[in-house]
Amino acid sequence: MEKKENQRIMLTKQLLQTAFLKLLKIKPIHAISIRELCVEAGINRTTFYYHYGSQYDLLEDISQRFLDSIARCLKDADGSSQDGIQQRVTLVLHYIEDNLELSTLLLNNSIDPTFAERLFSLQQITDLLHLALADCTDEHERRATVAFAIHGSYKLLCDWINDPERISPELQTERILRLARRVCVDSV
Repeated sequence: MEKKENQRIMLTKQLLQTAFLKLLKIKPIHAISIRELCVEAGINRTTFYYHYGSQYDLLEDISQRFLDSIARCLKDADGSSQDGIQQRVTLVLHYIEDNLELSTLLLNNSIDPTFAERLFSLQQITDLLHLALADCTDEHERRATVAFAIHGSYKLLCDWINDPERISPELQTERILRLARRVCVDSV
């Protein structure tokens, strides 16, 4: 019985997410009413309010699931191995490309201006950068280099997802890591 209920909850949340993303493509989040969202999803308002308090709570749930998936992709990255890092970053880019509609909405800051900061403050990402800068003894220099690498990588990521002729995740990974290494190595 419990398993069936979990499947029902997952289906309801999926219907809400799909309807929400469809509406976000045509209007800003503050203009989406719960009634309109429920009609689009084919559920009643009581069901919506059972799971979420507002459309912003739904957005937070969607964003957090996305971030959790990225963190899982990076979970076992071996910072001492360039191959290990490259494999994990490629997995992340494949996830982003496989979820392109959601990725574009979240990464372009069109619905959640804090998303990029939350993404790049994932512990797995900062750990990898700090490991790459282990030889840098100046703490201010290290923080500045990490910030520069993160924001540069974010810009490359946004340009990549918005490019209709985007290169493969593997080639984009090579580009991001090559440039990030230059920044990290040159600062040490």
